[in-house]
Amino acid sequence: MDRVGNLLHEIGIAPTVERAKERSEELARALVEFYGEGLERVLEIVHAAAGERSEAIFAALCTDPFVDSLLALHGLHPLALEDRVQAALDSIRPYLESHEGQVELLRVADGIAYVRLAGSCEGCHSSAATLKNAVESAILEHVSEIVEVRAEGIEPAPVVAGPSLKLQSDWIALGELPELAAAGIAHVRTSGTPVLLVSRDGRVFAYRSRCPACTRALDDAALEWPFVRCAACGERFDVVHAGRVVDSTTLAAEPFPVVREGDRVRVAIPLEV
Repeated sequence: MDRVGNLLHEIGIAPTVERAKERSEELARALVEFYGEGLERVLEIVHAAAGERSEAIFAALCTDPFVDSLLALHGLHPLALEDRVQAALDSIRPYLESHEGQVELLRVADGIAYVRLAGSCEGCHSSAATLKNAVESAILEHVSEIVEVRAEGIEPAPVVAGPSLKLQSDWIALGELPELAAAGIAHVRTSGTPVLLVSRDGRVFAYRSRCPACTRALDDAALEWPFVRCAACGERFDVVHAGRVVDSTTLAAEPFPVVREGDRVRVAIPLEV
């Protein structure tokens, strides 16, 4: 802290802009080191005081995105980088399986996660590119050190100028799930988008709350697992298999990627929809 105080003083009396910039950069480094060492000592104290409970405490801390990023920034994260990428893939796996897709982590190097996609969803409007975007979103959202995801097993999509992946969808955190788990089906509205949530055996599926057949809202829809029946027209779509309408090869409800973290769930809502 003495060093921080001295640097602040030197910045105030710096004879040139260049000198002030040098001292400001040194001050930023000193503060990062100071808080990093303090955070490390906090974790050591928790580990010593909590004993066997320390692992559960660390796991709980890592579920908070801010704390998770802070631990990674200072090299204090209790999980290896590959393990965190794998956890991100596991969180999106139910969504991929609903499209009959699979993902495998190949390696992580230089801030790039290499994955292999397999499987397909024949007869569904969702493409391999859609699955790749879901995988990218989950990894980039969970692991701050990853700056790029490269996928094998799919044909490269044409390059289209536009916003980055992080701006193409918005991961919205929803409430806890006890009521949803008990009822099996729930309706929420987030970012102006009506969302139908279905839960079964610990898996959560999210769809736009609009019937793919008659386009009416699914507010009064009934769950007839694994189908949801529209109250207006009676058509059913398959929750598990990417929203396919029964006895139709062209109609399907619109699924949203879902990431579940304990009792919390986040849904990727496309922007401007």
